[in-house]
Amino acid sequence: MLKRAHFLTLKNHHDASSHSLFHFPPPCSIGRFTFINSCARSTRHTGRPALTDALKKGGYTLFFRHTATDQSKGDQDKPVVADCTTQRNLSREGRIEARVIGQTFDNLQIPVGQVLASPYCRAVETARLGFARAEASDALIEQKPQNDTTAKIAEAGLRPLLAAASIAGTNTVLVSHGFNLRSISGFALAEGEAAVYLPDGKGGFNLVARVLAAKWSSLAP
Repeated sequence: MLKRAHFLTLKNHHDASSHSLFHFPPPCSIGRFTFINSCARSTRHTGRPALTDALKKGGYTLFFRHTATDQSKGDQDKPVVADCTTQRNLSREGRIEARVIGQTFDNLQIPVGQVLASPYCRAVETARLGFARAEASDALIEQKPQNDTTAKIAEAGLRPLLAAASIAGTNTVLVSHGFNLRSISGFALAEGEAAVYLPDGKGGFNLVARVLAAKWSSLAP
């Protein structure tokens, strides 16, 4: 059984690295949900949280870290992207998480347009199980080793994707790795967790919310 979780928001809204484009105004609370850059209201007739209503309109970019993996096996020192046996892969729980997330998006009628994923098997599988498709993108690949140099590479690949406008009326989904987002944001995502961004149309983006994997299902009616 999947563990229940809650919205996870930044405790310190200025934790992003000094070169980040992020700006975090004080969060506002709506019931039991906290949003980092939005004070939108829930709809009266459904009582669903404002995040759901916003996503149904499209225009957001959701960065997912791949769902839960089998921790008994790590990546080889030089994993081969096309060979899943050289990588750490999704666990049974991770596959369930990905399917539940996708089913919840369907139930809530959250429109998804482009789905990009790191070529690593755990990211591609998360995308395909959740959203029935995945376009591999080297811009989302996990960098090894993980150091200042590779952090800059990860940031250079990811930043334009977070800033890009979505296809009209849809949301963009990116599935990648914790290190990639940490290189920009300064915070780490749990496996399966999503960071929701709103592109500002000027080459930047704002963090709206963070959602743990198990929380999506509780938003469904």
